[in-house]
Amino acid sequence: MPSSRTAKSTGSPATPVRRRSQAERRDAMRERLLKATLECLARDGYAATTVSSIVKRAGVSRGAHVHHYPSKEALILDAADFLMRRAYRALGDVLLGIADENDRLQALMQAAWDEIFSTRMFSAFFELLIASQHDAELAKALRAISKRSMQTVDKAIVHYFEPRGTNGENIRDLFIMTAIMLGGISASAHIARGPNDMNRFISIWSRLMNGHVRARKGVRAPPPRPLDWDRAG
Repeated sequence: MPSSRTAKSTGSPATPVRRRSQAERRDAMRERLLKATLECLARDGYAATTVSSIVKRAGVSRGAHVHHYPSKEALILDAADFLMRRAYRALGDVLLGIADENDRLQALMQAAWDEIFSTRMFSAFFELLIASQHDAELAKALRAISKRSMQTVDKAIVHYFEPRGTNGENIRDLFIMTAIMLGGISASAHIARGPNDMNRFISIWSRLMNGHVRARKGVRAPPPRPLDWDRAG
């Protein structure tokens, strides 16, 4: 007669699945809505992005949207803020991964293009920029988001870079110009001849920037960590 032991499983007890907290579920739902909002903006444009299309894209009920955001405008503005935080966190990760100061500026330019300006997510933000030309409240909100983002990235800029010579240009202005230049390239990328053009323009701009900005020697530590860094997404 077979031993009764064979009728029992000899495997280890199953590890109980930890249930997510209410805060974790709330954050996960919020992120689904924000990502769906950005995808709809990139795909359909600002005017055609509706609460219904966002909810459908996110795969959630309309009630879930109302619970987290009272209006389409509130959702879109939080999505823009979410995008800016993700963008600057991505650049921060790139800078920390570059050990050689001589490569830092060129690598930053290329990473900014690859990780931010060439993506569909930037297309979503560009849709908001265009719409804000005719919407004073949207423009005001985007201005505030941009200001907060620049206050964060300013610390990283002066941590990693310095002007060349005593009469160097204001490096903050140079990096703002870089963002404007990359945004312009992104806006016209759909009519460009190909990706080689984009990379060539970025390389040219990097060489021009290199005449005014250089990486600080011996910097290996991250810049001061913003209090809300972990909310970057």
